[in-house]
Amino acid sequence: MICWKWGCLLFLFFLGILFYPINVLEVRDDRNERVLFLRRVFPGEGFEFQYIHSVDKTPVIGFFLITPAQTLKPIETQFESYGPGLPSTERGVTVEGRKIKVKTDTIEMERFSFFVSPMTKQSIVLKGERFDFSSSKEGEVITLKVRFCPLLREVLLRHGNR
Repeated sequence: MICWKWGCLLFLFFLGILFYPINVLEVRDDRNERVLFLRRVFPGEGFEFQYIHSVDKTPVIGFFLITPAQTLKPIETQFESYGPGLPSTERGVTVEGRKIKVKTDTIEMERFSFFVSPMTKQSIVLKGERFDFSSSKEGEVITLKVRFCPLLREVLLRHGNR
């Protein structure tokens, strides 16, 4: 009888761990309503959004920070030459070699979305891992969002995508 009670308690304990909510960065294909990947994140961690500027054909890197409020905060954009759609260079600008760095003090965003184009070769770098979107169909909308997710789902999706 005691063994059965401990077995039930142990089962409930592991069940609680599997459904424990954690912060994840969810990357979703909006058109197909499909989660491309989830990665556990913590407030204060950052990631890079990289692409080739469609007009100037030069690399652009946007740095984002994950906030305690589960939002994304753009903090800096780096590029080699100013082109359409890039942040204003009126203030917060430094130049290091060929790179122009613009610090941004913008509002926090609940989500960040972009259109996929093979020409611009978008990718995300999170914790040293690169996620490339050049194989996605042109015109697909990819959305990044921080949200709570059960630990079990993150583990299953992470290992199911390999």
